[in-house]
Amino acid sequence: MLAYGSEAVLPIEVALHSYLLKTFQEEFNNAALREALDLLPSTRSDALLREDLYKLRITCLHNRTMQL
Repeated sequence: MLAYGSEAVLPIEVALHSYLLKTFQEEFNNAALREALDLLPSTRSDALLREDLYKLRITCLHNRTMQL
């Protein structure tokens, strides 16, 4: 019993387990996390290349408008 005579009710997320909770396997999750960490340097370098390309395009657009 809680205050004012109401009863505590569990939210549906706690009372019913989802498919993901039922099929969760910690070993596969840990392996996927390790793989993601291994790929992090290449992902970071790809992002840096995209950033440099974006800056180059912006610079070219700016220079083109300033020449007019």
